[in-house]
Amino acid sequence: ARADDDRVTPRQRASTLAALKRIGCTAPRSIERDDGGFEVDDARCRGGRYDIKLNRNFKVVSREKQDRDDD
Repeated sequence: ARADDDRVTPRQRASTLAALKRIGCTAPRSIERDDGGFEVDDARCRGGRYDIKLNRNFKVVSREKQDRDDD
């Protein structure tokens, strides 16, 4: 697999950020393509930081709170 296979296009990034905004989250550390969808690391959300997975239609499929105190 090529290294750029996990990179998101500018359009995918914008759609991912819009999906995060709809659920009250911003400023992810990274966005990557993953398993036909998207993986977001360390998004700032109400209540803390979360790793979030979105499907290929930018719908949230999982959200896992991160136990970090680096804010």
